[in-house]
Amino acid sequence: MRKILNNSFTIITVGLFVLWLILPDKPYWEATIGILFIAKEVIIRWQMRKIEVLEFSPAISLAHGYVNNFLEPAINELLSKYGNDVKFIIYIPHDLEELSDQQIDRMKIQIEADGYKLKEIKLKRKSGRPHDILTIEKHSGSVSYFDFPRTLLSLQSYIDYKVETAKNELSEEKQLRLGKKLVDAFKNEVQRLITKKNLNNKIHFVNKSLEL
Repeated sequence: MRKILNNSFTIITVGLFVLWLILPDKPYWEATIGILFIAKEVIIRWQMRKIEVLEFSPAISLAHGYVNNFLEPAINELLSKYGNDVKFIIYIPHDLEELSDQQIDRMKIQIEADGYKLKEIKLKRKSGRPHDILTIEKHSGSVSYFDFPRTLLSLQSYIDYKVETAKNELSEEKQLRLGKKLVDAFKNEVQRLITKKNLNNKIHFVNKSLEL
């Protein structure tokens, strides 16, 4: 799309420039060409923004499902059981491989090595399937709730498709870069939604540094 727009504006600009050379006495040629260049940049930026939104739409859709179907109901259930003092931690990976079973197991070992007690509990939601989350406890009575958003793994098929249709780029490098962008889009949309739902004081994010 960007190439088509660039070529179209180039042809129009060249045509105006030729007319300017043929009819130099006609007024407003410089202004017309200047306005055309400005319009070109505005339209291209607008089109690129639309393309970017479409590219990240799978991650944004996952964020809505995660917040509306899991996160908010889970926090409401925890609040109803344990009162207002609820701290919910969401793990945000640098890349999707961090959500593999093996890496999650290693992170659990690291959390326990840092002096925390881990326990898996099952939230019995009013609708939908029960969902397993972790409780993390370091001091008696001080419990946090922790979730690895493995729903992000469903993005892998989308990433594979995008990489297969791309040209002149290393597949692994492209996968990592696109995966990082999609994870960032997911996190940003989750953050926007929890702010909208007034849940900021209940939720925070961690990465593999595990700053709990």
